[in-house]
Amino acid sequence: MRLLKVLACCCALLLAGCSVTRLAYDHLDTLLHWEASNYVDLNAQQKQSFNLEIQRLWIWHRHTQLPLYAAELRQLAASVQAGPLSREQFEACSDLVAQHWIDLLAEALPGYARLQTQLSDAQVADMIQRIGKEIDRRSRKTQKLTEQSRRQHMTERMEDTLDDWIGRPNAQQRQMVEQWAARVQLSTPAEAQERHANLDHYAALLATRAQPGFEQRIRAFMHSDTADDPHSPEAVERGRWLQLLSDISATLEPAQREHLRTHLLDYAADFEALAAEHPEQEAAASP
Repeated sequence: MRLLKVLACCCALLLAGCSVTRLAYDHLDTLLHWEASNYVDLNAQQKQSFNLEIQRLWIWHRHTQLPLYAAELRQLAASVQAGPLSREQFEACSDLVAQHWIDLLAEALPGYARLQTQLSDAQVADMIQRIGKEIDRRSRKTQKLTEQSRRQHMTERMEDTLDDWIGRPNAQQRQMVEQWAARVQLSTPAEAQERHANLDHYAALLATRAQPGFEQRIRAFMHSDTADDPHSPEAVERGRWLQLLSDISATLEPAQREHLRTHLLDYAADFEALAAEHPEQEAAASP
């Protein structure tokens, strides 16, 4: 579970800034090793297995998924040029991203399950303990802040994101962001308790890793973890976020619209260039 989410987070770095897209992707394996080492200490044989699984998944992602991302970004850029994007269009884009995560999960799961079966009981216990401590650390860090400071932080982060994608937001757009941040449901200590319960469930699954059907049990757990309940707090917040994007899209100035269109096309070009490269062939050809 944790290593797969680490992979998703590393892939998200591709959208951190167009200037670092290729650098981040070409060093994705290193990023994964750094992050995974925070949760489990692998021995030499396990590291070799980890490397093989990451390389296999990386090659699959580069040559099958990046072209899809590029095509979708080009299509989105054309829609941006045509005029404001509706709430339904943003929802369709969000659904595409969710489907890409599901596809990544399906491709990564067999290798992930194999890696988990190689862990000793001591490694599993240590990993679960580390993840639990991380849940508590993040919860404490969040809860010690005042509500006002948390909402202000959300406002600043969203404005920074808008500045990257459309250029400097205008007064009306900043007001929309402030109104959105004022309505967002903030996390509570109960959410940390829920994450611990989820972690306990995962630990129980790992205890059966040597038994037949482990991969299927993990798959069911992962899909239940990504299930989208339309009445869940996450779904409600997703709806607010999509509405914010739709509202801002309707207020884009010509220069902002062009900034966004260009940014999307730049990402598409980067993904296409990365997909065309074959580092696995270069590695095989090197002495």
